[in-house]
Amino acid sequence: MRPPAFIGGFRSGSTLLINYLGLHPRLSAVYETKFLVDLLRIVRLIRDNGEGAGRELDFLRGWVGRQGLTRAEAVEIMIKQAVRDISLTQQVLDGTAPDGKAGHERYALGTNHILWQASEALETIGPFVEAVRAGHGASTLLPALASSLQALFAMHAAREGKREWVNKTPEILRFQPELRQMLGRVRFIHLIRDGRDVVHSSVRLHWWSVETGSRAWKLFIDEVRAHVSVGSQDYLELRYEDLVTDHVGTLRRVLDFLDIDGDPEAMVAAQERLAPGSTSRSEAEARMGQWRSAMTAGDRATFKAIANDLLISLGYASDADW
Repeated sequence: MRPPAFIGGFRSGSTLLINYLGLHPRLSAVYETKFLVDLLRIVRLIRDNGEGAGRELDFLRGWVGRQGLTRAEAVEIMIKQAVRDISLTQQVLDGTAPDGKAGHERYALGTNHILWQASEALETIGPFVEAVRAGHGASTLLPALASSLQALFAMHAAREGKREWVNKTPEILRFQPELRQMLGRVRFIHLIRDGRDVVHSSVRLHWWSVETGSRAWKLFIDEVRAHVSVGSQDYLELRYEDLVTDHVGTLRRVLDFLDIDGDPEAMVAAQERLAPGSTSRSEAEARMGQWRSAMTAGDRATFKAIANDLLISLGYASDADW
């Protein structure tokens, strides 16, 4: 059995990529599992006494608007958030809640693809939640969460008649250390997009302000890269711009990375047949660089002050004169 794989990145083509992979006859696509990020955040809060836990606690203090939030309170908030995220995903799948995607996004497998019921997920994560509330440490929590994850993902794959799975959840690459400790060898695919387009896209969807989006884009990429060992054979970085201009070539790179045979052209054709027009090269290319007409002078100044150094290092700009 090949190592499991996780795909991450915000507004950077991860849903398109996971749909393609889910059309492979041997790969079962599981997405999105935001509750898993909630539970991984709990593990980090409990086991890490350093910068990692501090960063999670600072994030949650800002999120709930309470600077005095304790670690124990943060853990309980995340348990409740995991339950909410499981329920919300079920509502999205049932068509009773919005999926948070742009109107042009249509996919063969849908914007979310989960083949378990919310009740099954809640039952499966129950032992982990009980262990957390009983005060157990990482030596108990990591195996408990690994067991829950593997049981749910195997259930999902089996219902498609498959044995291997690949997961996509935008934030999950922040938790590479925990996933490695839980699952052993794991592969990670990181999709990166021009930060100005990411910010424009997220602002248009009312996710973030320009300032928050710029900061989130930079911090996410920096943190994901910080967890990668030099020369790692289990980490693949892809550019959104390459994916949308060369679906077949990028898919071939991904299949090679995953060490699995496949026909990228057939996978692309299947997506176009099942969700016509949604991923055409011309449509996708037309959405590249939309920040040029959307970002005001103030928006540009805000982004530059926060993330222009990363934009330059990634090759999206040569200086601050844009």
